[in-house]
Amino acid sequence: MPKINGGGVRSNPFGPDWGGPVAEQQEVQQTTGEEVESNLFGKPKPPIVEPKDAEMAALLGRLTSFKDRIARLAGDTPSEYRLTLAQGTIAMIDQSGLIYVGDAFLENYGHSWDVLVGVLAHEIGHRPKRWREYHKEIPQDKEAAEKLCRLEETRADYFSGRALAEFGFDCEPLVRFLLHISDTPHPEYFPADMRAEVIREGFEDGSRQSRNMAKFFPEFSRMQSAGGDLGEG
Repeated sequence: MPKINGGGVRSNPFGPDWGGPVAEQQEVQQTTGEEVESNLFGKPKPPIVEPKDAEMAALLGRLTSFKDRIARLAGDTPSEYRLTLAQGTIAMIDQSGLIYVGDAFLENYGHSWDVLVGVLAHEIGHRPKRWREYHKEIPQDKEAAEKLCRLEETRADYFSGRALAEFGFDCEPLVRFLLHISDTPHPEYFPADMRAEVIREGFEDGSRQSRNMAKFFPEFSRMQSAGGDLGEG
């Protein structure tokens, strides 16, 4: 199982000596924070590949259109995220917002947009370019780091459920997919059944918001909802 990678903070060779217990504690905290960020977004990158045929290229193109709309739903701009095909992964996102989508995953689930969009929304839900903005407190140790990773995965799961509701999809195919691929719980994730409930809660929240918006502000709902997204122009 993957674990939080090690790493260190390089000292400033041109500055004064900030040694001592306080400096050591700050360095440990900073290192732990960087390890969390590296574990979330800095995993080894899978090999990038080209679409093997026109059908796969069309699937990737359609998924890209959803990427733009999901980005706006998250409060970001579409240009902050890019998609590429890769081998040996389902999906993952790096610090720059590049989302690696597994070619086998895309091919096998090209018929299930509930799953494809849910997985894509999960990755965008991590919002790597915003991560440092809303995490001001640096975890103190490995246990706190793992807790923060679980929080981040929960945040992304919740957003994926909400996005599926906004687009008019169902969350249960994504839940079944998650339960199918998950076996032994990892310390940075909650068990699959708990994650499934978070996705369902996000879905219910998104459904409720969509219903209320459509009921009280139908024209505004049509223009601003993810399903009727009109872009940035």
